[in-house]
Amino acid sequence: MQNIVAALAKKDNLERWKNVIDLEKFGQPASEFLIQALADEDRWVRYLAADALANIGATNSVDSLISLLRDPDQDVRFAAASALGKLGDVKAKKNLEEVIRRDNGYVKIAAEEALMKLSPQGFVPSL
Repeated sequence: MQNIVAALAKKDNLERWKNVIDLEKFGQPASEFLIQALADEDRWVRYLAADALANIGATNSVDSLISLLRDPDQDVRFAAASALGKLGDVKAKKNLEEVIRRDNGYVKIAAEEALMKLSPQGFVPSL
C-alpha cells in the first residue's frame, strides 16, 4: 500500500487517479490516505476518493465528505453527495439539504437521493 500512496503523492504522475482505485482495494486500512486524497488538486482524484470511501464504508470520512459538498467542481460535489448517501450518516442531512437549495441539476439529484437514503419517510423531493 505504501508504494501506491507514494505514487499518488507524485504530482508529475498524470494518472494518479488510478492509484486511488488501487487504494480502494485495501479497504478500511486505506481510509486515511483516501481522506487525504479528497484535498488533492486533481478533480478526478477527489471524485474517485469520495467514491472509494463510500464503497469501503469509511464512516470516519463523513466530515471530510461534507466539506467536499462545497468543492468548485460539480462532479466532485456529485460524488460527495452520493458517497454521503451510501454511508448513511444523518450528520450530513443539513448539508445535503443546503446542496438542494443551491446547486445544479445532477448534484441536486444526488443530494435528494442521499437524503432519501438517510430518512426515506421524512424527505419529499422538490419539483
